[in-house]
Amino acid sequence: MELPPSLEKEAEAVRALLAEGLARLARVGAATAPLEQALADLEGPFLLVVAGEFNAGKSSLLNALLGEPLLPEGVTPTTDRITLLAYGEEGEEPLGEDALVLRRRRELLRTLRFVDTPGTNAVIARHQLLTERFLPRADLILFVTSADRPYTESERRFLELIRAWGKKLALVVNKADLLDEAGRREVRAFVEEKVRETLGMTPPIFLVSARTGLGVAALEAYIHDLLAGPAAAIKLGAPLGVLLRLTAEARDRLGARERELAAELERCRTLDALLERHLRQTREEFAGRLAELGQAFRQIEARGERWFRETVRLGRILDLLNASKVERSFQAEVLADAESALTLALADAVRWLGRRERDLLASALDLLQATGSPGPEEEGLKEELRAALSAFSPEAEAAWVQAQVEAALRTTALAEAGAVGLGALVALLLHGLAADVTGLAAGFAAAVLGLSVLPRRREAALGKFRERLRGIEAELGGALEAALEEELKRSAERYRALYRPGCARAEAERSRLAEERAALEAIENRARTLRARLESADPTSGRT
Repeated sequence: MELPPSLEKEAEAVRALLAEGLARLARVGAATAPLEQALADLEGPFLLVVAGEFNAGKSSLLNALLGEPLLPEGVTPTTDRITLLAYGEEGEEPLGEDALVLRRRRELLRTLRFVDTPGTNAVIARHQLLTERFLPRADLILFVTSADRPYTESERRFLELIRAWGKKLALVVNKADLLDEAGRREVRAFVEEKVRETLGMTPPIFLVSARTGLGVAALEAYIHDLLAGPAAAIKLGAPLGVLLRLTAEARDRLGARERELAAELERCRTLDALLERHLRQTREEFAGRLAELGQAFRQIEARGERWFRETVRLGRILDLLNASKVERSFQAEVLADAESALTLALADAVRWLGRRERDLLASALDLLQATGSPGPEEEGLKEELRAALSAFSPEAEAAWVQAQVEAALRTTALAEAGAVGLGALVALLLHGLAADVTGLAAGFAAAVLGLSVLPRRREAALGKFRERLRGIEAELGGALEAALEEELKRSAERYRALYRPGCARAEAERSRLAEERAALEAIENRARTLRARLESADPTSGRT
């Protein structure tokens, strides 16, 4: 329909906003067909859709408005498809499977197209689908109810659908001739109240009789006044209601997906927290493993102190003069089972550390099974955890940890040890300790020259023994600590690799959806502002 110059600026703004809305809706995978149709309909005539339950008299009302029986009437559903009444050469043509165009040379049809729809409660299931599909195209909806059964539950639901599309509405109570004046007032009051409860406003209400012509003139005058006045503003505003409906639906879907992503990210935080707790507990328990190793060293130290007290004394001067005898005595009384005790403590720590990642994976799986919710992402993660648990070998992991300990020891004074195992490395360390003690024997022999010198030499030697023993303990403990941190780093990386990529994707998608939702909200705000400007040009505004 032709637009007045006063609305050209608004028309340009409407078209631009609809185009932007189409692009934005397409970006988020939302439905766009209703909006595309509404945009195309901007160039067409004013579209008046007649809706209501079957046998409410929709076709009879249209015939009365047109002044001749163009449409079939009856007490059973007579309209099984949408009928468009348009101006043109006499005839009819199909418009797809579900619609028919009926052309007549009637003056009213030059500026106005009527649409007769199937009943909202028709016995054929597709009728309501057709009616709902056509709603987005309407510029004005005449909703017809019957005076003998006004405002049924199905009519209430249909009016809610009209409200969702933001359409301008006029309500017609047909068959008013069946009531006396008091009855009509009662029905009007009842319908007004119920419609206001449903829509939050009261549209124009007309009590008519299509059969006798009662009230039809008033309805005709209302339609003519619209066409003569605010019809262009109404037509421009109609697609904005469609835009608002589609953007709201799209935002709802985005919001639902954002909630799903929020649940995914909460799961990520839970798994992260589980990892942090695992790392903290492993380090705390590792301190106990070091304590066990330290206990073995304290036993060696205690035996060493006894050896020094019993061996380095005046009564055993002759033994002290024999360095090889001193070393054999030290080996037998101090280091007899030290190598096996230390190696066993180290091996226990290595095996324990090799099992820790399996404990982490099992805890993560238990956590998901206990607190998770069904979903493809979570089920996929559970499967990955099960696969990782199945593939995990504590023995292979312990071997890797032991290799790290051995490598760390070889970087110390034992660099010349070559590719020997953990037990051999411990033996080398203890052999070095025995050699140090043997080297001290020369000082013991010199002490024979002065009895007062011997006790001082013994205490000095005992101090060096303790210092060297603690150095060995530090080397072994340091090698274990280095292996611990490497193992924790390695297991944390493998653990995070199971879920962190999904977390990164979820975070990126949530950020993108938040941006899209904000963009849709901005479009909605502009649509409401623009529609309010258009409604200010419509003194009869009855938009829902």
